[in-house]
Amino acid sequence: MRIPTNDVPIFPLSTVLFPEGVLSLRIFEARYLDMVSSCLKQDTPFGVCLIVDGHEVGLGARCYQVGTLAKIIDWHQPKDGVLEIEALGCQRFKMLDSQIAGNELTTATIQLLEEIPAVAVPNEMSRLTTMLKNVVKKSQPNVSLDEESLNDADWVGFRLTEVLPMENVIRQRLLEMDDPIERLQSILGLFSSH
Repeated sequence: MRIPTNDVPIFPLSTVLFPEGVLSLRIFEARYLDMVSSCLKQDTPFGVCLIVDGHEVGLGARCYQVGTLAKIIDWHQPKDGVLEIEALGCQRFKMLDSQIAGNELTTATIQLLEEIPAVAVPNEMSRLTTMLKNVVKKSQPNVSLDEESLNDADWVGFRLTEVLPMENVIRQRLLEMDDPIERLQSILGLFSSH
């Protein structure tokens, strides 16, 4: 997959996508149908950013500067004409500037955020790994989690942020954190104060 940093199409959503997270979308607006077609032809990702102001449908929405690139991994078009895609979160990025085209598609110049080398989940935070295992076991009983991922602080933090009940603005703050241990401490703080 080629990762451009100029004219990257941005999909403003009312959800936060994390690296290695899976996003299912139903696409029906012309601007996003064109975007998906172009991304598939050129083997390029699109950016997913949480909406600050506006809506997913209609006029271009204002969104947070930090988002996640998404690579389309599957698509299909049922008879109703709505395109269904599945995208995988890749790398975090920061929008440096953006513009809204005549068709209301936002494109941006982005800076890729550094991928953090794997850091082990500290022993004193192992209950977060247990929490993640329990949530996944309940919601997706057929999914097995591998031990290597369960010991990666970044991966555990991202997965917990996806599955635990919290407001999207908190998810956004956790996405923006560069330090995986700081992210885990924040999650621990959120759920030990209740």
